[in-house]
Amino acid sequence: MSTPQDNPNGQGSGPAWNPAGANGGSQSPDHQSGQPRSYGQQNDGGQYGYQAAQPSGYAYPTSGGDLDASGKGPAPREVERAYYLILAAGVLTLLSSIISALTAEVPDLPGAAVGVVVGLVFAVLFAAVYVVLAIFIRRGQNWARITAAVLAALNALFVLGGLLLLPLATQAAEASGQSMPETPVVSTALGVIVMVLGLAGVIMTYLKPARPYFAPQKLGY
Repeated sequence: MSTPQDNPNGQGSGPAWNPAGANGGSQSPDHQSGQPRSYGQQNDGGQYGYQAAQPSGYAYPTSGGDLDASGKGPAPREVERAYYLILAAGVLTLLSSIISALTAEVPDLPGAAVGVVVGLVFAVLFAAVYVVLAIFIRRGQNWARITAAVLAALNALFVLGGLLLLPLATQAAEASGQSMPETPVVSTALGVIVMVLGLAGVIMTYLKPARPYFAPQKLGY
């Protein structure tokens, strides 16, 4: 009777081990990770090998990168500055309207007080517009940047036009024997400050470091 040691070819009498298994593949547990390893997988060269199964906690790579809730990543420094400048302009707009309503001379006419209240309501709405635009600018919405630019330009024309036309209007009123109502100096100064803050905030969003933040996103597949 022959034994594995007596066999000159080094083969025993028992069945030979087939790496591919009976069905072309078998699994053997990995003693280090505890995960099964798949044997008998044929690669492009026609040879068989094994591929270790990925553990359950394997993190698959993604191509999206680290993004925030807006999907654009953190806002540039210029956008953050524009956000606070436009917010300040909104707050000062409301403050200027309140000062004007409290210091303006209300004529003793029916409905004059209602006009003051309506003016305050519009002031609150304008301040809310500033806040909404500031929030969406911080999120990188290009429509908010364009809207803020248009409103800042219109406000600048209104304020500068009022300052330039005020002396002419005063002279015309004096020539006709009428008196012009005095505009509170504080309200005028606040109006100029609001104009400067709004323009500065819009300019910040159009600087070179901030422009890519407002570019439309391209979905990659």
